[in-house]
Formats: sequence, C-alpha cells, structure tokens
Amino acid sequence: MTGFIDSGSPPLVGRTKELSRLGDALQQVRSGRQRTVLVTGDAGIGKTALINEAIAGLPGDVIVLSGAALPLRSIEIPYQPLRAAFRGTAGIRTPEPFSEDSAAEHPASTPLFLDQWLSAVTAAHPVLLAIDDLHWADQGTLDTLMFLIAGPSDRRLGLVATVRADAVTEGSLLEGWLADVRRIPGVSIERLGPLDRPATSALIASLLGREPHQSLITEVYGRANGNPYFTKLLVEPLDPAASSLPPGLPPDLRTAVLRSWRALPQSARRVTQVLAVGGKNAPVEVFTVVVKRALPGQDALSVLLAASTAGILDRQPDGSYWFHHPLIAEILASETLSEDRIQWHRLFAEAYSTVPGSGELHHRAAADLAQHFYGSGNYEEAYRWALEAARQESASRDWNKALAQYHRVLELRPKVVAAGEWRDLWQEVRRSAFNAGAFEAELDAIEALLRLLNERLQPLEVAALIIRRMHLRMSLGLSFLDPAEAERAVQLSSVEPDSWHHALAMAELVHAKLWMDQYNGSPDCAKVVEAARKTGHHRALSFALTASAMAAVFSGDSGAAREAAREGASEAALAQDYWAFCHALAWLANATEGWISEQYGAIMSSGREELSRLGAPHSFMSKVAADEAASFLAIGAWEKARTALRTAISFDPGPMGDVSARLTLARLDALQGRTNDALAHLSRAEEVNRESDAFVNLNFAGIRSELNIMAGNPKAGFETAVAAASRAGHAPTMCEWLLPLAMRAAADMIIQARDTGGPLSGLEAAVRDVRKRFPAALHEPGQATPLYQRQIKAFDMLYTAETGRALADKRNDAMWIAAADACKEANLAWEEAYACQRAGEAMLFHTHHGQTNAAGILRRGLELATTLQATPVRTALLGLADHGRIRLDAEPPTTRSSTGPFPGLTARETDVLEHLIAGSTYKEIAADLFISEKTVSTHVSHLLRKTGSTNRMDLARKASGLRRED
Repeated sequence: MTGFIDSGSPPLVGRTKELSRLGDALQQVRSGRQRTVLVTGDAGIGKTALINEAIAGLPGDVIVLSGAALPLRSIEIPYQPLRAAFRGTAGIRTPEPFSEDSAAEHPASTPLFLDQWLSAVTAAHPVLLAIDDLHWADQGTLDTLMFLIAGPSDRRLGLVATVRADAVTEGSLLEGWLADVRRIPGVSIERLGPLDRPATSALIASLLGREPHQSLITEVYGRANGNPYFTKLLVEPLDPAASSLPPGLPPDLRTAVLRSWRALPQSARRVTQVLAVGGKNAPVEVFTVVVKRALPGQDALSVLLAASTAGILDRQPDGSYWFHHPLIAEILASETLSEDRIQWHRLFAEAYSTVPGSGELHHRAAADLAQHFYGSGNYEEAYRWALEAARQESASRDWNKALAQYHRVLELRPKVVAAGEWRDLWQEVRRSAFNAGAFEAELDAIEALLRLLNERLQPLEVAALIIRRMHLRMSLGLSFLDPAEAERAVQLSSVEPDSWHHALAMAELVHAKLWMDQYNGSPDCAKVVEAARKTGHHRALSFALTASAMAAVFSGDSGAAREAAREGASEAALAQDYWAFCHALAWLANATEGWISEQYGAIMSSGREELSRLGAPHSFMSKVAADEAASFLAIGAWEKARTALRTAISFDPGPMGDVSARLTLARLDALQGRTNDALAHLSRAEEVNRESDAFVNLNFAGIRSELNIMAGNPKAGFETAVAAASRAGHAPTMCEWLLPLAMRAAADMIIQARDTGGPLSGLEAAVRDVRKRFPAALHEPGQATPLYQRQIKAFDMLYTAETGRALADKRNDAMWIAAADACKEANLAWEEAYACQRAGEAMLFHTHHGQTNAAGILRRGLELATTLQATPVRTALLGLADHGRIRLDAEPPTTRSSTGPFPGLTARETDVLEHLIAGSTYKEIAADLFISEKTVSTHVSHLLRKTGSTNRMDLARKASGLRRED
C-alpha cells in the first residue's frame, strides 16, 4: 500500500480539518459506500501531501492503487494514469488491467472492464484508486473515471484525485468533466487554501529544526502567501538561526513560481511584465494606455483575459487584474531590463494624468504615483506624491501604510531638499508608528527627534519623548524602566509644573521607582493624580492613575487600587494609548487577585477583547493573551493556557508578546516533560530580551531555575534562584517559587552526592545559609487576598519540605503531605502533584509501613499528574509504585472516561489518540501538544500495541466505535 511518489513536498501542517473530512470519506468506503473526493488548489498548496497522509493512515485491508497523470507533450498514451495505477495488480486479480490478454487494452471496453474488475475486488477488500495531477489526464481517462464514479453506490470503492485549480480553465476538457462529475452522488470537492500564519510558523520550525524568529515568520508568510511548497523553497537554504530572508529568491523557487507563466505566448509574457511593474492597483484604463505606448500592437485586454483564464492573474473587485501569487510579480519586475523598467514607470506616471477622470485617479493612486515617479528617477514628484499618500493613509487611519510612505519620504528628502526642517516629518513618522504599534520604528523616530530638539528651548517635548522612549525600550527588551531617565524628564518639565508633560513624567517616576523599590514609605500619588487631572490630558492621567494603583497594591489597599486602575484603563482608551491600557489592565488584575488565579486570567481575557474592540495593533493583544496564558498555566488550567497562547501567536506578537508567550510555552513544556522544546523556547526568549535579569515584571528567573532543575542541572537551578531572590529592588514575577526551587535543587545535589560518595559539607552549609538568609518563601508586597495567603503558606511548606529532603529529616513524609494539602487549598495543581510524589518517596524509603501508607498519596498524585499531563511527575509516581509493589489501579477511582475509550492508556497516549480520531497528522499533533514528531510516533506505536490495532486508521475506527458504544 503506497501513496504518490512526492519527495519534494514539505511536511503536512495546518490541514487537520481537511484530513479529517478525507478520512471520514475513506471510512465510509470501508463501510460499503462508494465515495469520490477531488482535492483542488494551487500548485504547491499540499494536495498530494494531504492524500499521501490519508493513505498512510489506512488500515492494512485497503488495497491502494495509485497513479499520476504526466504532462506528456510529444506522445499520447491512452489511459496513462490508469495504467500506472493498475500496474502490478495481477496478484490481486487476473487478468491484470491493460495487460496483453486484458479487455482493457481495447478502448471501447476499458471502462466496463475496469468497472467489473473493481466490483469483483471490492467484494473482498476495500479499494482506493488515487490519481495525482488529474488535470494532465487524457479524455479516455476522464471518461473512464466518470463511468467508475457513477457505478454502484454500495461497493467499497474510493476514488481520490488531485486537480490544480489553475488548470480548470474556461472551455477546457477538465472544466466540463468537473461540472458533470460533481452532480453524481457521493462526490465531494476539497479545496485547499493557503496556510495561515500559525501553520506557516509550524512549517518553518519543522524545516529549520528549531523555533523561528518572528521577523522571519512575518517575511516568509508575506512572500510565500501561505503556499507550503514556496515556503519550503524559501526556508530550506537558510541557517536555522536566520532572522530574515536574504536578497533575491532561490533558483528552484523562481522556476516553480514562473512555471505556469512560461506557458503563455512570448508576447503575452511581455505584457504581464508591464503589469508587474505597474503594480497591484493599476486601473485597467491606465494599464491599457501604457501597453499601447510601450508595446505597440499588443492587445492588453486580451492578454489580461487569457492570463486570467490560465489562472496566472485574478480579477480584483475594482475591476483591475493582479497576479494570483505575488511572487510572480516580484520576479517579473526584478527580471525586467533596467531601461524598460524606467520607461514603463514613466509611462505609468504619465498615463495617470491622461486617462479620463485623472483627477480622481490621482487622489486614489498617490502611493502608485510615488512609486512610478521614483522608479523613473523623478525624485521631486516621487517625494510630493509619497507625502500626499502618507497623509491620505493617515486620514484613513491605515497607519502601517502611512508609515511605509513616510519612510519613503525620509529616503527621498535628502535628494530633493538641500536643507530644511525635519522635525515635523519625524513627528508624523512617530505618530504613524505609535498608532501602528511599530515599536522599533517609533523608537527610531524618537531618537531622531531628540537629536533635533533643544532641551533648553523645547524641554516639555523632550521630557515627553524621554518617557515614551523609556516605554519603548522596555517593550523591545532593550532595558527596564530607569528612574534616572524619569527623573531627568521631571526636571526638564518642571519649567511648567502645570503641564501634562510634567504630570506624565512624575507619574512614570513613581512607576519606575516602585519597581526598583526606591521608596522608604508610600509615594504621594494623590498629588500626582491631582496634577494630571487638572491638565485634562487623558494619557497623563492614565499613567498617574495606574501609578497610584500600583502603589496601592504594594501597600495592600486593593479597593483603591482597583478604582484607580479602572479609571486609568478608561483614560488610556480615550487617549488611544494601548501601552497605557495594558499597563492599567495589569494592575487592575493585580488589585483584584494575584496573577496565580482564575480571576487574573479572566480579567486579561476581557481586556484582550476590549483591545480588539478599540482596534489596537495585535502586538498589544498578544502581550495580554500571553499574560493570560501564564496565569492559567500557574493554576493548572493548561488547556486554557494553550488556547490563549494560540491567540498570542496567531499574528506577529511583537517582542514583548513573543517573549511572554515563549516563557509560558517553556514552562508548559518543562512541566509536561518536553525539556528540549522548553529549552528552545527559553533560548529564543533570551535572544529577544537580552537584559532578562533586569525585567522583574517577567518570570525569567523562576522559569530558568525550574527548567534547569528538570533538565538535570540542579547547580544552575540553585544559583539562578538564589541570585534572583537576593537581587535588590522589587522581587521578580514568580518570586514565590524561587526559594522552594533553590532548595529543591540543593536537595537534588545532596542526594546525588550521597549516592556517589561526593562531599556533603559544602552543600549542606549552603542549605543552612539560604535558610538563614531567607527564613520564609518570598511573596509580592501588599497582596493580602485569602487565596494569595494560602498560596504563600503552600510555598512556605514546599520550602520547608525541600529543606527536610536536603537534610534527610525523618519527618519529611509528614512535611510533604502537609505541603500537598496546602497546595490543594491554594489551587497550585502542579506543585500538589509534585508534593505527592515526594511524599510517596519519603514514605517508601524512610518510614516503616511505607507501602501501606504510600498507596493513597501515590494514587492522588497520579490522578492529578494524569489530568495535568505532567509526564515527569507521573513517571516518577509510577516508578515509586513499581518499587513498592503498589497496584495503583487496585482501588477506585479508575474510570474509563479518564483514560479514553481504552483502559490502561497514559494521559499523553489518550491525548494523541484524540488527535488521531480527529484526523490530525503527526506534524499537527506535535505542534498542538508541543512535542516532537518522534515522540508522537512513539506514542502511536504504544497505542497500536496496547489496542491490537494494525495502523492508525484501524486505531481511530476502534476508538470511535467504542466511544459510540459509551
């Protein structure tokens, strides 16, 4: 049983639904219902890979006959793809179709003979007839297939075929055939569209062998337009650490992109080159004028229609034409001779002024005119039209397009203006970047403005820019909030103490100093808020209120904090300052409940929805979604966390969203046993945020320590945790974990030293030193909710229990049981499961009657670890049970629902099984569960062995049947 030979296809990703529908159709075939599925789409979109994946999952009793139509030019072989499919079938039934003694060799008898042959074979076995590249098939093959498709509906015959969408042209044989076939019962069309960004990201990761840079994902997705094969050709030559594409395109990609274009007549290819230079928005009336002048005698409209029929061009809603895939235009424009390109740009610029209605065209085509004047070397007109286009895009609030035009203006200005004032231009660049959420571009604009402005003459403007620069550097991971910078802004703006600039600077000085723990008492936030309120400036007031909320959280006045943060978020929305909105939202959540809570995640989720309603750039929504995910993960709601993470990375998340999402992914992977994946995510986060230790608002230290311990490097875990706990200033996010993790690492090192006969004195002294310096676990200042108090108690008990483990305390089993109970009360599911593991360990190895006492705590931990899919803890618990000869399934609860349709499956095997039932590929399962494809394959092998299944399709069928019985 084989599929199509297709070694050049990229891995199949992002096709779970399509594969599931195809799998359902093939299952119906096995049940006695003939089905036909025609898979259509662009070249390289993954049609063949989809069918190959479906074939690979078929049970062993299905006979697969596969053949491919060939693009023969000089010869014609009747029924060529059918001959290929039936070749070598003599062992199934004789005579073999198309053999010398077969009636199929006689054209008039072929359809009937094959129909009878298949009916006889399908009486004993299900048969799948698969034809690749049906668009190249001869008329005889198409007629025979139609005859087979219209055959008995109750035979176990499946027919699948791939068809390139651009081959279904008006008047072609295939167009009429498809129109007739789709009316036959049991026929369905599966149209494959481009991959979305997350699927493209997964494909790039598979090709590179590591997590890709967001900038690379953005560039590849923009150029390949979701085409898997084009993505593969773009990415394969890259270094795994690449953050961008090199100039030009790989030769194989150029060949693949232009394959259909080269089938056009030479004259038509020349006309389409003119269109590539003209640009996507060139009106037909303008284009025809240019072609008439550039290529006399050519009929532009006829070429447009012919290229559209061939699938090379698409007709757009406004009546213009553009290339079906943008890479065709990119290549054609780049390969046009320089003199031709300059002439055509000039002709396009002229044509916009000569066609009827040119005044309206000028208004709509400012960006195109800028491009054409630029391409023709007329920089003065290019500058004028780029500036007009930027203003138009700003007026329509398309800030990304406005920013692109302003960058062109910046490029052209030195060519057309000998000297002049740049300040207003940079202000517009900055405004566009601010509204687009383009942090790097805005930071560049601010740096340029600060070079142009004079502190003595424009102190207020400089002060406001310093504050904004401080925010941007934080968002880009370049540096954390700097009180010295905020102090400088306060001093500069003090020349007008009633200005909004001064109120903003004072608010952000409070913000920065609170993070650095530089106040002996509480700051006078009421004064700052009052000053900001008097200015009537929404942005300044938002920051003042949020600084007040932050101070109130630290002092324990959660009611005042919530009130101030809510108003701060409202003022930020009025100011359309999404950075300020996210800032206020975070402190509203902190004032409601600590971030280790369901409430925190819910507030983040609501805030994300509000940002969407406000039209905020995705980078802000991504950061909020990542924070939401971290909160849900901390309380064990890992599936909610995974859903939020998908939202975070569905578009370009920006630097801070990327870092926050990767940190949470790293922790999820570590907790569920995917250590290598966790290390990869942490490494990428550290690449983006090079000053990670300074960012106390992020959980770098806690995750780095936890991951080092779980990766078998307790020394690094200990050093990381102790260094972070000892750091001056505000305790970092996840500070509650630091000391329990430090002591866990120390205990691991001491136990290892005992087992190997290594020195203990230095390690034990380090344990006692840490306990002396830190008598209790760390906690956030001001948090006093009942839940957070229970959590602090739980972390204290974990800290104590780990200390007992390190120092071989004989009461350690009781400590761990108490810790597990405290974690349960505190909603710390991961920690509870781990505490159960340690409690069982202590009972079995260090107490009398350990076997009897340990069974209950091991069962409790195993049930929780199974729900969490905490593989390391689950494995350890099962190992302890095996050592103590404890049957963990000897007592209830052992419910079928907890292990899926088959008893005895692990949680991860059950999860993989659910995906197989849904029709997911190995690649998609790996991406969805954040595990490697090799691990997926291992789980599937275990599933096949445990369930007595022959292959994946057989396994999915059995599971579905059992589920229906339930």
